[in-house]
Amino acid sequence: MTSSRRAVRRGKQEPRVLLRPRFDSEDDARDAVDLIASCGQELDPFQVTLTLITLASIGGELSASEVGALIARQNGKGGWLEAIAIWSLFETYLYGEERLPGRKNTTLWTAHELKTSDEAWARVKSLIEANPDLKAEVVTWNGGLTGTHIIELRDGSRLIFLARSKSSGRGFSPRRIIFDEAQELSALAFRAMMYATSAQGARRQLIFAGTVPSDENDSAIFTGVRDRGRSGKVARLAWAEWTPEGSDNPRTPPDPEDWAVRAAANPALGTRILASTIDDEWEAAQADLEGFMRERLSVWPSSDALAADVLPGWPDCFLDAEPPPLSAIGIAVSLNAKWASIASADLWPDGDRVNLSAVDRRRGTAWIVTEAKRIKDQYGCSVAIDEKCPDATLIPALREAGVNPTVMSLDDYIEAWSDLVNRARDKTVTHQATTELDLAISVAGLRSVGDGRRVPGRVKSKGDIDMLEAAVCAMREALLNSYDPLESIG
Repeated sequence: MTSSRRAVRRGKQEPRVLLRPRFDSEDDARDAVDLIASCGQELDPFQVTLTLITLASIGGELSASEVGALIARQNGKGGWLEAIAIWSLFETYLYGEERLPGRKNTTLWTAHELKTSDEAWARVKSLIEANPDLKAEVVTWNGGLTGTHIIELRDGSRLIFLARSKSSGRGFSPRRIIFDEAQELSALAFRAMMYATSAQGARRQLIFAGTVPSDENDSAIFTGVRDRGRSGKVARLAWAEWTPEGSDNPRTPPDPEDWAVRAAANPALGTRILASTIDDEWEAAQADLEGFMRERLSVWPSSDALAADVLPGWPDCFLDAEPPPLSAIGIAVSLNAKWASIASADLWPDGDRVNLSAVDRRRGTAWIVTEAKRIKDQYGCSVAIDEKCPDATLIPALREAGVNPTVMSLDDYIEAWSDLVNRARDKTVTHQATTELDLAISVAGLRSVGDGRRVPGRVKSKGDIDMLEAAVCAMREALLNSYDPLESIG
């Protein structure tokens, strides 16, 4: 039965999906809630929940090394991030130098857009200024002109705000990184910052806060956090999402006019977001219903649910293990040549299973030849590419660079895809994490070829499938290289 607007007056404060690692204390989180309250900002119950799962500890160390949250736009996720950022900045001030012996207390707050980073800095600055005791500890209010803003305390603790790029964050050694607008966190930007925390020990933490990405977003990192969080199989990942029932399964989409559905996705309903505002958005969205489902209701089907449609069994082939040595790589380019991918195939020692991994995906194709040669030279692996590659210049360029790829025909590709389908069914293919490969499988559509057979088709797909095509090429190449013709004799 559909719930009415009159029956549902407030947004749901409890997340529909909540994963928490084991913890034995929430004292730091309670202190963080009190601290931001002393700056004049009382947290909503859902913001308190997020603060609790972020700062809970076990044995004196952080319970979660990664924290992710999915909340629809304009609901107030910034209040949670502000509480974490201010507590993190003043941790040494609150508890003394012995709390973080020998470690510089630095926190990074990163955002996709410059204006978001600027606004976050301005909000945090105003909150600190509202508390005279905290304000007195600040020695630097660096507004900056380059998109990098620094708040520094007398004890050397720093809170740094910056807009992301493929190199931002290098040179810092933060203990905590906040990835705001995580739905637009590219692999290159993530790579530039993730390893900066490596020297910070068990108190290092990565925080991902975002909304449901659109097709234009570079969302592989946030999608991976989402899928790992939903799986409940990661020991030190905390995940919370405010989504309605059915939002993660394309077969059971929620009713966008049901107020219980709207309340489940919008904890700020009735406070920051008026019911009349959602009604107005719904009327305006009649020409873009998909946008309303994504932006207001956080409808975001799991990669597993989508992948099962085109490659049954793939979600069950996840294996939490270090992959074997790289055997071969495959190269593929998207239909419009705006993206290019490199995937790898690695053979397990048992000889019966093959592991597939996304290696790299970037805009354009100019980088492919140099990177393929580097990988080939470093690992001594072979390389494969589809003869129908949308960038016709790549194959001769690879040959000229000495890469000498195996060029796969359509028949080769059909055979390789059939092999992958069989392996997914029989669990003789594995993968380690949700990456661009899983995203490509989730948007792939099948086309008919030859005698009723079906393979992934670029035009039939809902998005780019170049990483999937690269993986198919890599798998065939790795298995061909492992074939011993003497085994078929006698």
